[in-house]
Amino acid sequence: MFLDSATLSRHHETSMRIPIFRKRKKIEPPLVSEESGQKKPKLDTLKAGRLAQLALELTSTLIERFGPRVAGTEQSRQSAAGIEEQLKKYCNTTKYQEFTLYSRAFTLWLKFMVVVYSIVLVFLWFGLPLLGTLSYMLFCTYVFLEFVIFKPWGDSYTPSSLGANSHGCIEPELEVLHTVVFSGHHDSARLYRYNKLDRKAYFKKVLTPFALFALLGFSSVIQLITEILSARLFTVNLPPLANFILNFLLTLGIPLLFPLRDFVLEEGSPGAGDNLISSSMAVELARFFDWKRKCGQPLQHTRLVFCSFDGEEVGLRGSRHWFDQNLDLLEDPIHLNFDSPYYEDELTFLERDVNGLQPLSSKLARRCVQIAQGMGYKAQSVAIPIFAGGTDAASAARCGIDATTLTAVAWDDRSRPAVYHTPDDTVSAIESKAVEHAISIAIRLVELVDNDELYEDADTLFKDDKPVSEDGPDLKFSKFSSR
Repeated sequence: MFLDSATLSRHHETSMRIPIFRKRKKIEPPLVSEESGQKKPKLDTLKAGRLAQLALELTSTLIERFGPRVAGTEQSRQSAAGIEEQLKKYCNTTKYQEFTLYSRAFTLWLKFMVVVYSIVLVFLWFGLPLLGTLSYMLFCTYVFLEFVIFKPWGDSYTPSSLGANSHGCIEPELEVLHTVVFSGHHDSARLYRYNKLDRKAYFKKVLTPFALFALLGFSSVIQLITEILSARLFTVNLPPLANFILNFLLTLGIPLLFPLRDFVLEEGSPGAGDNLISSSMAVELARFFDWKRKCGQPLQHTRLVFCSFDGEEVGLRGSRHWFDQNLDLLEDPIHLNFDSPYYEDELTFLERDVNGLQPLSSKLARRCVQIAQGMGYKAQSVAIPIFAGGTDAASAARCGIDATTLTAVAWDDRSRPAVYHTPDDTVSAIESKAVEHAISIAIRLVELVDNDELYEDADTLFKDDKPVSEDGPDLKFSKFSSR
């Protein structure tokens, strides 16, 4: 037990003391100045609060040094090297890994859309709706694989650049029986030319082109059915009157698709909350566990891995490469990813990822909710909304690893300021309490894993679930991102 100053004073008043001058015993340096004189202090919110401040300061420093860090750029690689430099101070081993990154493929379809739209219209005008429909479906399949489920197809035919991941490891004192992976991503998103907050411009420049493209698909299917019924499927001919009028209107709409070609800018967001703060949190967690080790309290059987990924904003490419290359580090692993920890009262653990289509570990997510609530924090576990994208936890889950993402963002983009993917994504947009809570939960998670107590009460994690029908679970998505 450690005594505070008041208790210590009372203790001195009731104890016999001999005023002998003697040399003080040298102790390990404290992690923070507030704990001077305490060799083995207990974990408390003050500790996590100090680590949160250090993480925010590191994030600010990295942004000042490197600025926006679009995936595949020199700035992004330099930030990965800078993070590895920080991890070297606390980890047994670190590694900086470059890899080929096809970052342009993630948004190249926006430029292709105008071309595909025109090609499909040409087929419809010449009475060849089968070719038009096949072209349309092929393009939609490409977009679905690339942009919706993040399983790209044909990347090697697109421009490439170099991405860079970095990680560090802290080894336990005894045999490695478990691994906990903490991660964030250091790349920042490209800015959008049209912001949804300007509703009129967003409707005209973004929503209208997508509506026209959807109408084109409808027109091609209707014309295909008409051609089949009239036995003219493989005959060049003018389209029926109704399709003629519709195709004429769609042709007039071609210029309305042009803004999509420049929708994504070359300039990047500062990316403080999404998501450099998470990489900084990983560094500060490494600092904490290195300090515990130096104070004589090392982990016994748990290896800790602290990762910072590139390419998250272009389809999780960095984390996918990292897990492909580093599975040998992972003994009985779990993965806690951090992404966009902005608001203290929005603490959320994901059970499904990648637009709600990739299962994560519901068991781990709900256990993390229990940990958070046990520490007095408001928390929930949900599926990521449709069209909200994905996080790096999905890459771990696709390798069979129990993974979840801790996030703290308002998904509706209206109840709280939606600063991610904007120029306003600076350190000032992040609530320090959100970072503090995330760090506290991560530390407690490691303690439970090292003591083999993570799932001691696992039978309570799903007690409120409804029975799953014989036909499988019903996937009902009630949340949509309006971004």
